[in-house]
Amino acid sequence: MESRDKQLEQFVDCFQAIGRFMKRNQWSNQGATEITKTQWLILRFLWKHDGCTIGQLAERLEVRSSSMSQMIDRLELAGTVFREQDKNDARTRIVKLTDTGRETITSMKNAQVEMLAGPFNQLTLEEQTALVEIMQKMTSSLKPQGRQRQEGK
Repeated sequence: MESRDKQLEQFVDCFQAIGRFMKRNQWSNQGATEITKTQWLILRFLWKHDGCTIGQLAERLEVRSSSMSQMIDRLELAGTVFREQDKNDARTRIVKLTDTGRETITSMKNAQVEMLAGPFNQLTLEEQTALVEIMQKMTSSLKPQGRQRQEGK
C-alpha cells in the first residue's frame, strides 16, 4: 500500500506542476485577450456545447445560478456571448457564443495546445495515446465532493 500512496503523491506533484506551468504561461501570455479563468471555462463550455442554459453552466462550474447570471452579464457586455429565447420554452434563455467569443476561445485554445505541444511531443505516440486514455478514464470517474456527500446520505 505504501508504494501506491507514493505513486499517488508523485502523480499529484506532476499534476500540480503541469497546472502551475499552464497557469503561469497561459494567463501571462494571453496578450490582448483579457478574460479570467472562469470566463475561459464558460466560453470553452459554450464552444463545446453550442450554447446552453445558465442553469447548465452554473451546474458545470458548481456555482449558484444567480452568480452565473452575473458572469454571463459581464461576458455579454464584452461581446463574447449573447442570450436567445429557447425555441421549446419561451421562459428559458440559451447562452451562445458570438463570433468574437468564438475567435477568443479559438485563439486561446490554440495557444494552450501550442504551449503543451513540446512536452507532449516528448512522448511516443503510444505514450500519448495511453496518457490521454488514462486521463479520460480518471476524469470520467470524478465527482464533485458535495455530490459525493449528498449521494452518501
